[in-house]
Formats: sequence, structure tokens, C-alpha cells
Amino acid sequence: MIAKRVALAGALLLLSITPSASQLRRPLTCTEDVSVGLDMAGAAEGAKAPRKPRTFSLVSSGGLLTVISAGRSDYYECQPASPRLNERTPRNAIKCQNGVYFLLIDLNKLNFVEAQLNPEDRNEVKVSYGTCRGL
Repeated sequence: MIAKRVALAGALLLLSITPSASQLRRPLTCTEDVSVGLDMAGAAEGAKAPRKPRTFSLVSSGGLLTVISAGRSDYYECQPASPRLNERTPRNAIKCQNGVYFLLIDLNKLNFVEAQLNPEDRNEVKVSYGTCRGL
């Protein structure tokens, strides 16, 4: 009886993880809805300066994600996003990062949040979010 429950729980876990891998195999086009950065020059400390929204493409290959924007390619290492302590169900999301960029993609709603954090230059702090669609 217990073995059947464990097998069923394992099967459900595999089924919940599988869509995230298959959904990201197709290329996506993402558009920033809002992009805000810190502007240290000419403004008060911590003032927010709106940035021009951009459109970029996402292509996944293995555990790497390629972000193509304005002819430039950035590579991210990705892993499934684990649930928080107070959440019981796993998310269908992945989190990706490279040197100063962090990207979280919700594969159910096709939303993303991106953060740019550079400890060497405070002018390079930016947060943006938006939506994606399949090609």
C-alpha cells in the first residue's frame, strides 16, 4: 500500500517537472512591459528612471538558455525553480543566471522577471518584467 503511494507520488512529480522542459524547447519572444533602473547621475539617491522596453528571443539547449537581443547573445545556466517553504506544490518555472543577470520564467503564464545587479557599478541596477509568447 505504501509502495503504491510512493510510486504514485513519484509519477506525479515527474509529470509536473516534464512540462517545464518541453515548454522551453520551443523558441520564445519576450517583451518587457516595465523596465526600471537606478539613475545616480542628476537625481536623488535611489530615484527610479524608466528605461526603454526591449524585445528579445529565448532559445533553450540542454541546461543553457540563450537570450538574443539586438544582435547580441547572452548565455544563462538554468535550473528548475524550487517552491518556497510555505508553498506545497512545485512551480512550473525556471531560474537562470549569468554573471550579473538573473532571469525567472513562469512557463505556465509565460511571464518573466529579470534583474541586473552589478556590485562594481551602481548605475547598472535594473529590474524588468514582461510576457513571452511562442514562435
